[in-house]
Amino acid sequence: MLELFEPGNEAAWLASFHFGVELRPRYCELDGLGHVSNTVYPAYLEFGRLQYFIAARDPETGPFAFAHVTAELTLRYVAACFYDEPLIVRSKLVGLGRSSATMEQAMLGAGNSIRALSRVAIVRSNGEKTEPWTAAQRVALQAFEGRDFSHS
Repeated sequence: MLELFEPGNEAAWLASFHFGVELRPRYCELDGLGHVSNTVYPAYLEFGRLQYFIAARDPETGPFAFAHVTAELTLRYVAACFYDEPLIVRSKLVGLGRSSATMEQAMLGAGNSIRALSRVAIVRSNGEKTEPWTAAQRVALQAFEGRDFSHS
């Protein structure tokens, strides 16, 4: 089971995120029981990642900020989400490789209640093949996250 923080250390882990984006589930995203469908959570997380990269301000030009593809997504459902409920998707970079990166994400409801946890491995891509992050992109991501990833 995916565990991104030590038991009892949830608040400190959540405090380590400095980026979040708000969203509200739409009626069409619900399952027959009135919960947000489990198939929708990855889309919410993707929205959070894309907003994170837009906010990080890619110094390179292209159709998407820090263009990438998802290589692996590990998702732990913790509690249900409901129609029109205010949610926040928090995202942070925890590793930066030559052409890959690892992110952690948390989907939160009222009172910072955790609804889902995720670890995502992404790979920089130009649409046809993978390519390394540029030096300028590495600098921008490290500055946005406020830490050095040279040893990750």
